[in-house]
Amino acid sequence: MLKIGFLGGLGEFGKNTAVFDQDGALLVVDCGAMFPEPDIPGIDLVIPDFSYLQENASRVVGVVLTHGHEDHIGAAPFLFKAIDAPLYATKMTHGLLARKLAEVGAEPKERIVLEPGRTFSIGPFEVEPIPVTHSIPGAVSLAIRTREGLFIHSGDFKFDQSPPDGLLTHYFRFMQLGQEGVTGLLIDSTNVEVEGVSGSEAVVAERIEPYIAEQDGRLIIALFSTNLMRIQTIYDMAHRHGRKVALFGRSIVENIKVAIDLGYLHVQSGVAVGLEEAPSLDPSEVIVLCAGSQGEPLSAMSRIAFDESRYVSICEGDTLLLSARIIPGNEKRVARIINQVYRKGGRAVTVRDDRIHVSGHAAQEELKLLASWARPRYYIPVHGEYRQLKGNAKLAQQMGYSAGNILLCETGDSLCFEQGELKGREEIPAGSLWIDGDSADPVDKVVIRDRRHLSTDGVVVPIVVIGRQSGRLESEPEIISRGYPFLEGAQEQMEEVRREIAAMVRELSHDEARDVNILKTRVKSTVKKTLKRNEAPIPLIIPVVMEV
Repeated sequence: MLKIGFLGGLGEFGKNTAVFDQDGALLVVDCGAMFPEPDIPGIDLVIPDFSYLQENASRVVGVVLTHGHEDHIGAAPFLFKAIDAPLYATKMTHGLLARKLAEVGAEPKERIVLEPGRTFSIGPFEVEPIPVTHSIPGAVSLAIRTREGLFIHSGDFKFDQSPPDGLLTHYFRFMQLGQEGVTGLLIDSTNVEVEGVSGSEAVVAERIEPYIAEQDGRLIIALFSTNLMRIQTIYDMAHRHGRKVALFGRSIVENIKVAIDLGYLHVQSGVAVGLEEAPSLDPSEVIVLCAGSQGEPLSAMSRIAFDESRYVSICEGDTLLLSARIIPGNEKRVARIINQVYRKGGRAVTVRDDRIHVSGHAAQEELKLLASWARPRYYIPVHGEYRQLKGNAKLAQQMGYSAGNILLCETGDSLCFEQGELKGREEIPAGSLWIDGDSADPVDKVVIRDRRHLSTDGVVVPIVVIGRQSGRLESEPEIISRGYPFLEGAQEQMEEVRREIAAMVRELSHDEARDVNILKTRVKSTVKKTLKRNEAPIPLIIPVVMEV
């Protein structure tokens, strides 16, 4: 029996991770991360919970990555810290992942480069990479042959007939596989709400070029740091119009370096300048390419807008081109930056104003094309929030698939196949881990809860000093309050809390008063009861007991 389980990416934007389970062997396809929700303080990355893979580490025969975007490779370094397995990826994806692996001290058992036209034996699985167009070089779909049937994992794809690198999707190979007989097609749902086709990068080039050709002030272009196709186009246009390009943002600098080293990006002589040179050049000569298109508070785009860079800031007459899709949930952060650009005399251009961005994901007609070529028995929507998965299922219905052959899943689901037929469903352990960027370690759910509590309700720290021998108060309780309006500057309420704590301690037995854990619990309970009696909201309460 073959089982296909999902550790992430279904019902959420990011964390794309699937697991193929056959003959005691596990094959992991993609290992992505996602941006945290705004209400998770201090967290930089959300990754899948790998407990299932850790518990079965000896069974993992390989990790295969379809391309180098964060939502497909961002969690891989943390997985390779936990398990010892070989890594399979295209040359570009290996290059982008290398720095991430080094940063967390992880190393795969072996690094194997996926090459188009070659089939790789990985345990009991036969895996064939199929080149597809996307917004990053080295993207592939995967044909995975198993004892129970042939499956295609689309990865992220689109059908661009005029990509900047000239490399087209291998359409004919999908048709050949369809003739061979495909049991299941795992197909991207990200752009299913868009009718027609996603559009070509050539269209974006046509729309961006006038801004470069006619610029008077400084031109700042914010985009995803892995959108190397568009970055190549901008370098080419800058050369054509006599402009200089400076880079701002660690991710964009490092990704471009990797792409140049691997031969995927070519920068003409005299075009690239250091960011520190930008202030000495005429603003009309300079294009600043920056990361942070989602408005992250410490990102390059945010630092430019709020004058937190030594070299670049928004001045009268400058233009910000936001050449990226705004990921759902990031709208407020981006709007804050756009408002600041206008406040400082610049202007901002987004996809609402001009077609300066096209998606790297297939729209409805492209999804239909892939399905018509592969002709799978089972249509399996993946990658996307639940409404997108549902929309993809509806698209399959329009193509004539019956309800029983459209397999709608969520994270934690596992599909069971035998001899080309679905035999049932199971569940596998799945969830999320929160990564603190400073330590690169997972953060406990209790810590997240306390951070949320602290950020919304404030904190109260009651301090009690107890005699080690006597078990009695050595001084009046002290109350420290931060971000909690009910007690800050409210002497009467503060005194009431102190009195209640002191009265509670006096009622304790000698042994109870000398037990620090019991005393902390009683102090916390007393503060809560006093605040509730006054109909006050409950803050984060951290009792401190000192023995003298």
